[in-house]
Amino acid sequence: MRGLACRLLAWGRSLFARIALVYLSGLLLLSVAVAWLAISQFDQLSRELQQRQEVGLADNLARVMRPALAEGANSAAARQTARHILAINPSLSLYVLDAEGRVVADYAQPSCGLGSRVERDALEALLGESPMLPVTTSSPCGGAPGVFSVARIRYGSADRAGYLYADLNKSSQASMLAMLRTSSITRTLVAAGGLAVLISGLLGLVWFALLTRRFSRLTAAVQRFARGQWQARLDDPGRDELGRLGEAFNHMAGTIEAQVRALRETDRQRRELVANLSHDFRTPLTSLRGNVEHLLERDDLPVEERRRRLVGVLDNASRLTRLAQQLSTLARLDAYDSPLQCEAFSLAELAHDIVGKFQDQARQAGVTLAVEVDPGLPWVEADLGLIDRALANLIDNALRATPADGRVCLWAEAEAKTVRVGVSDNGVGIAPEELPLVTQRFHRTRDSRARGEGSGLGLSIVREIGERHGARLTIDSRLGRGTTVDFRLARADRDKDRSMPYG
Repeated sequence: MRGLACRLLAWGRSLFARIALVYLSGLLLLSVAVAWLAISQFDQLSRELQQRQEVGLADNLARVMRPALAEGANSAAARQTARHILAINPSLSLYVLDAEGRVVADYAQPSCGLGSRVERDALEALLGESPMLPVTTSSPCGGAPGVFSVARIRYGSADRAGYLYADLNKSSQASMLAMLRTSSITRTLVAAGGLAVLISGLLGLVWFALLTRRFSRLTAAVQRFARGQWQARLDDPGRDELGRLGEAFNHMAGTIEAQVRALRETDRQRRELVANLSHDFRTPLTSLRGNVEHLLERDDLPVEERRRRLVGVLDNASRLTRLAQQLSTLARLDAYDSPLQCEAFSLAELAHDIVGKFQDQARQAGVTLAVEVDPGLPWVEADLGLIDRALANLIDNALRATPADGRVCLWAEAEAKTVRVGVSDNGVGIAPEELPLVTQRFHRTRDSRARGEGSGLGLSIVREIGERHGARLTIDSRLGRGTTVDFRLARADRDKDRSMPYG
């Protein structure tokens, strides 16, 4: 049980560690995702702003370079004009493309894009009426797609159609770095992001503190339970996952506490059983030994003395036999794996047979023993041997508790779905404070202890036989007026042949 409690505690701690790890990992991933999204959006924004501001740059440069391009894309005049332009804005890269987007003139130093190709669809998209910015494409010199400016031109003596392509990648990258270094908006967003992460961390710490407090309560309860404080419980576990864990602990603790109590009660009953059996066997055995030794030592005993000694031997042997039978019945009742041997039988015939067995005992005690059972009483479905034992125990108890000139009656009556059977007497009765105890094993009433009779097993056997049959034992007793003990048995499910011999 302590091992189970420790495993529950370890599981709770590992759950807390997993939750903390998941939360911190999620917070870190969220921060990284937000930072990556912000940077990527800044980059997109800078490209859009760059392209939007310089979308007409290529048109302006085309007008400037038109006379030089008329001499040819790679003419000295065209290259001289391009050098002047690049000297003014060294972040640009200028190219002349043919109608298919192939580079026919590269004005960069050193040249790197001659003969490469630019996607014509991207060029036409930017030259459209309302382009969706930013429009990007790969630079003639390679690299990641970037923004550009383009204009339609005619070049060479053949007046060929083409494009003047201005690569703005270097310019946009420079603008982005400058914005990151100097923009107040960037700083504000970075500060806001850091503040959001800080607030999330603080809220997480507060949440973890609350969660830790509940875990601490659960941990303390489990530790108290592991130390043997079986009553340790959580007062208000809550209704979330941790609350369900607390409820599971409360249910587990209640089950274990009940099992511990049952084990302690079983151990107490075992010790009491050994003590009572030792006493109940020792007393008649001692009497037996004394009578037998006296008979062996004295050959000249008078007939009456010898008879008295033999009657004592017989009485003690009967007492031991009865005790052995009761222990055998208890052993059978405790063997819950063995099913009841239920059968349909006539309770009226059984009642007359049982009373017949006790008539001699009743006459010797001066007690009237009667049967009040209708011969047409419905048959019952039960374990014949156990019901025989139960009714015999009730009659034996009643005869011992009834003084001379008293009366004991075994009766039965039909009800709607059951047959009620019981034994009544007008004997000494049972004190009210002892009524809840008389069906416990080895409990003997004050009157029984005063007479030195009984083993305290009779009524406990009857109660357990009734429980095996789903019947509750009812005891109605008045001190000095008598006792009635009864229980109910189920009727047989089908009609039986009443001409069948009983037994």
